[in-house]
Amino acid sequence: MEDDWRSLLEDLPLEQRLKAIAVYELASDRAAGQPVETAVSTLRAAARAEGMDDGHPWIPAAAARISAEQRP
Repeated sequence: MEDDWRSLLEDLPLEQRLKAIAVYELASDRAAGQPVETAVSTLRAAARAEGMDDGHPWIPAAAARISAEQRP
């Protein structure tokens, strides 16, 4: 799996990349430190809400990153 989830956004149009970053930030606020499955579900739901493909490879990579984050 790709460590830098942002590199997986390179094939997306600019608008989709910006949405993905916003989706990541939203999901990160909600699922930081949670199991990967929770982060994936949160990212997929937010991506669908933004009209994005919720099966794109950046989602599992970003979920792994979010799961590893610790919030105070």
